[in-house]
Amino acid sequence: MNWTDILSTGAQIATAASVLIAAASILLAKEMFRKQMNADLFTTFTTRYENIVGAFPPELRFSRFDRPNEAIPLTEDVLLGILRYLNLCSEEFYLWKAGLLDKKIWCIWEDELIKTLRSRTVVAAWHELSPEFSSYPEFVRFVEETQA
Repeated sequence: MNWTDILSTGAQIATAASVLIAAASILLAKEMFRKQMNADLFTTFTTRYENIVGAFPPELRFSRFDRPNEAIPLTEDVLLGILRYLNLCSEEFYLWKAGLLDKKIWCIWEDELIKTLRSRTVVAAWHELSPEFSSYPEFVRFVEETQA
């Protein structure tokens, strides 16, 4: 084997190693981006949730905890608060179904969502608000199956 062959083989090995390192770097960057995106989504949606729930009329704010088996009157303010909450939930549901939201985050949100969807007040409000979600039948099915 002469020097040209040795250099050529060395260059091929270096090229292959470079390609592997580049591929590994791309995969690592993709995973880091996914984790950062999920952290950003979690923070954004948690802030939105706090703003929405914080704006609930007082009788709605704690109805799930204080009176889970008793529906409160569906005033305009109560319906608007529930609509805003359900809109947020439909967006979270979409992100999860589209594979853009980590399953661990969805499981945390889903557990609380199910409890809220099954409260008497939200069940009663859903009958009035469900047409607002007619363009998203998969979410409508999710809510109705949860409330069944």
